[in-house]
Amino acid sequence: MDKLSQWARSHKPQVAAIAAAIIVAIVVAIAVASGAFATSAQQRGQETRTVDVTLNVTADSGWDENSTPAIAHIEGSDVDFYHAVTPDAEGNKGTSTVALAEGDYTVSFVSPVNSDGSAFDIYDTGAPVDITVDADAETAPAVDCPMTQIPADQVTDEMLQDIIDQTKDAVENGDETLKGDAGTDILDKLEGNVAQNPNASDETKQEATDADKEVDVNGEPAQTTPSATTDNSNTGSQSSNTGNQSTSTGSSNPGSSSSQSSQSTHTHTWVNHTATRQVWVSNWVDVPDYSTQKVVVGNTYTFSDGYSTTSIDSAKAHAKELILAGKDSGYQTTPVYEEQTVQTGSHKEDQGHYETESYVDYVYCSSCGARQ
Repeated sequence: MDKLSQWARSHKPQVAAIAAAIIVAIVVAIAVASGAFATSAQQRGQETRTVDVTLNVTADSGWDENSTPAIAHIEGSDVDFYHAVTPDAEGNKGTSTVALAEGDYTVSFVSPVNSDGSAFDIYDTGAPVDITVDADAETAPAVDCPMTQIPADQVTDEMLQDIIDQTKDAVENGDETLKGDAGTDILDKLEGNVAQNPNASDETKQEATDADKEVDVNGEPAQTTPSATTDNSNTGSQSSNTGNQSTSTGSSNPGSSSSQSSQSTHTHTWVNHTATRQVWVSNWVDVPDYSTQKVVVGNTYTFSDGYSTTSIDSAKAHAKELILAGKDSGYQTTPVYEEQTVQTGSHKEDQGHYETESYVDYVYCSSCGARQ
């Protein structure tokens, strides 16, 4: 037996340890090469790419610094939040931007209420818009929302209630443009402007007044970008990273948001959209028909001696005088005519009038704008 074999037999534990170390080193080298031991720092390095999306709101008239803002409702697979767009100094136009992560979104708007109690028709002119955000695209998406003013006397109490409910929801679930002093100012304007509408019921006015008590304007702003996620292949589980808290490998942090984002289920809230039209209210009556005719209104009595009168009594007296005088008492009678307007019949005539009538021309969803 050679010396090497003798040494190996006498140092069996040491040989086994060396062999095990070599095997571990080979396994680790393979794992590193395949990326199985990617560091948490590498995982956190996968930042969400965002794009500034422009929101352009224009009104035909009435939208100014005393109005509530137009509020954009932005919905995506992982986010659902609101963003306020206020008019510029000249009024009737406002522009703002929101940073959105890559993905598909739907953008709709909540109508402002003006200081005279008027509002805007948004769904006829600025229906909800679907956009795709792509950081590699040459140009960023822009959403245009034209608004047509609805006079205060044509804004129904139901429409005001819907705007109040949507605005409260927006302040509750809005980003920083709807929180703090900005949120308080919006709710104050909402209360004052709704009170100016002639169709607002006492219940609706009270709801606008109580809005600031029901909504937490100082709450945390809504999340505007989805949480970043990493796939831990060594455990087969997925953990979430909120950007403020780190997660341990292979387990989820119970203090962070849910590890799996679920697609929100949208339930339509149907609202009647009203319009006005002129309608004819009939009123059939009998109307007399007239014409001008010559009518006999008396007689002229002419005697042979030249005496003439239209009075029968005077004619009789003169005839008596002629008889006593032994003269001819005869006379000639001539009819006297006069033109008069006389009724010749009647006809039916509609003497009705026009009235303004409100009606429901379609039904729409107050949050997404879908129509029925």
